[in-house]
Amino acid sequence: MKRKFYCPKCDATLNPNVKIVLAVVSGDTRGLILLSPQPGNYQVFLPEELVLEEGKKLDFYCPACQACLNSTVDENLAQVAYRSEGGGGGRVDFSRIAGEHATYFVSQDEIRSFGENAETYGTRNFFGSGEGE
Repeated sequence: MKRKFYCPKCDATLNPNVKIVLAVVSGDTRGLILLSPQPGNYQVFLPEELVLEEGKKLDFYCPACQACLNSTVDENLAQVAYRSEGGGGGRVDFSRIAGEHATYFVSQDEIRSFGENAETYGTRNFFGSGEGE
């Protein structure tokens, strides 16, 4: 099933073709990064000048509106939205830490986790219910 990934702020499509396109900042270096839309596939494509240092926190931005894509769930996660071809959708929270493999597809009904580091954030309140109670 094909998914359309989009910016939760401006609704711009982030995967106009095969890969998800995001702006990324690592220290003083910024550039575009291409990510696989396939859950659990952590292959990335980036320009030569953008070196991702293992364990370093990255900042992700929408390439269309430059909105910060930090997750509301955890400061070490980023977040984009998605819609499925057959209807429905939700959001994807993924690790901002270079080399850490943790991805969460959050829909109205469930959370599906991927990656060998998914347990790191497994106890987070991805639905947001009960906050402030």
